[in-house]
Amino acid sequence: AVVSTQSTGMIYRILTLLFALTALAAAKDVTIVVIEKLNAGRKGAPYDGKVLVKDMADDAVLFEVMMEAQNTLDFSFDYTSHKSWGAFITTINGITAESSQKEYWQILGGPKRRPTQFGASSYIPTDGEEILFRLVTWDREPGEDPTEEYS
Repeated sequence: AVVSTQSTGMIYRILTLLFALTALAAAKDVTIVVIEKLNAGRKGAPYDGKVLVKDMADDAVLFEVMMEAQNTLDFSFDYTSHKSWGAFITTINGITAESSQKEYWQILGGPKRRPTQFGASSYIPTDGEEILFRLVTWDREPGEDPTEEYS
C-alpha cells in the first residue's frame, strides 16, 4: 500500500499529541511542608516552609520530589546515604536533626498524614499529596494536635 506524505505527517502529529497527553496524565503535583519546632506535636499549619513541586513523574519517589524542590528558594535539604536503606534526611532548610540529641526528620504523608513506613528514597507520593517533615526526637512520640479532626 502506498502512504502519502500528507498521511504520514498526520499520523506523526497524532502520535505526538497522544504521547504528550499520556505524559501529562502521568504527571503529579506534590506539596512539601515543614514544621521546624522540635516535637511540636502538630500536623497542621502554621508551617515554617511550604513548596509545591509540579509535574513530577507518576512513579517519582519523595527523594526525587525533594531534589526538584531544591530548585526553588523555598526548600533545601541534606542527607546521608546508606547502601541498603537509601537517603536519611539530616537537614531541612538549614535545621539539622542532631542524632546525639535523638532528633530526626519525621516524614508524614497519606490522607490522614501519618508517619510513612518508608523513607524518602522509597516513599512514592500520590498526585496532590501534601508531605510533612517535622523535627522530632525518637525517645518520645510527639503529642497529637487536639484541634485536628480525624475522619
